[in-house]
Amino acid sequence: MYGPHGPVGPPGALLAGAAGAALLTAGAVTQATDAEAATTCTGTASIYGILPDGRLTYSAINPSNGDLTRVRIGPDLGFTPKAMATLNFNTVLVTSTTGALYRVDVQTNNTSLVLAGAPVRIADSGWTHDMLAYDGHGHLYGTTSSGLLLQYTVTEDKPAGSQHIGMRKEIDSGFALKTLTATGDDRLLATTSGGALYEYVISSSGTWSRNDLKAEGWSAFDQLLSPGAGVYYGRIPTSGAMYWYKDADPTDKSGADIAYHTDDPVSTSGWSQQLLSAQPDSYTCTTSLDRDNIAEVKAAGRDMMNAHDAAWANSSEWSCLEKLWDKESGWRWNASNPSSGAYGIPQSLPGSKMGTAGADWQTNPLTQIKWGLGYVDGRYGSPCGAWRFFQANNWY
Repeated sequence: MYGPHGPVGPPGALLAGAAGAALLTAGAVTQATDAEAATTCTGTASIYGILPDGRLTYSAINPSNGDLTRVRIGPDLGFTPKAMATLNFNTVLVTSTTGALYRVDVQTNNTSLVLAGAPVRIADSGWTHDMLAYDGHGHLYGTTSSGLLLQYTVTEDKPAGSQHIGMRKEIDSGFALKTLTATGDDRLLATTSGGALYEYVISSSGTWSRNDLKAEGWSAFDQLLSPGAGVYYGRIPTSGAMYWYKDADPTDKSGADIAYHTDDPVSTSGWSQQLLSAQPDSYTCTTSLDRDNIAEVKAAGRDMMNAHDAAWANSSEWSCLEKLWDKESGWRWNASNPSSGAYGIPQSLPGSKMGTAGADWQTNPLTQIKWGLGYVDGRYGSPCGAWRFFQANNWY
């Protein structure tokens, strides 16, 4: 039988390429939720800022220990900034107090901070946001003085105008926030004047949910930053100090596991920028695992499912995904159907479709899971939506 993404045999059928390996036993399924794969985190916290005199700055922090490793000061931008968001390593968006939007292109920030040219004005008006944050996955968020949260779709690394930053969507009102940053795909972190720390998760339809990470204690910060992987930075304007925090599991909807490094700050002074913005996903954590160990593969799959959409981070959605890919492939990276070309854990047809998630799609179960989660999300909205369809049709 053929689904829109590949062939699916009757429930319980073994796929070619998995010969001699039956579907998981009950014992193996039980072990899957307890298995832990090794996690390796790499990268640098790359932070751009703007000094009160209008000069652009670049700072690099080692996220594993909070050590400041580089500071560079560049030229005056030539206009009065109001909000900023870093798109990538050498592209920063900055709004002016007059509502204009500029693209700042950085040529290098190694031995000195040099721009590739004067800031490019890509919108003359309308950008009156108090704060901006880019999630690293195509969505730019902004808040207004009235508390409205807006979402824009960014389609180019170096946008030239509304043709590259558009699809304006009003998420909701009531976002009276003191700070705002992005921590991942459609995930925002914010503080309030009362000191609460909130996480917001925005769905593909524009609905949102809020996780209350901390009820108090975060009121001193006027800038909040995240390079990804659950690392957060807060700047105290009165002293210019920068503190760092590590959320052990940034997808668990809880702030109970946030480690406070108050006795070892990034700096106790010197952070005098009026605006700061971290490059999204400049610090990432990857899971290494034995690809033939189904328990480890499932454990990694559940972590990736939780991270993909916070609304899925529960036992019900996991049960649906687990059963779905038990039927499809037994969670084996090399499961294949030679008659059609369907391949991998989610049984992509053809298998090469998974190349959009990574060049190693033929051998890496994590790449296959990443693609499969995107497919499930885009077509069914959730693992349980996909599982219900599978139960009714024997394919998904």
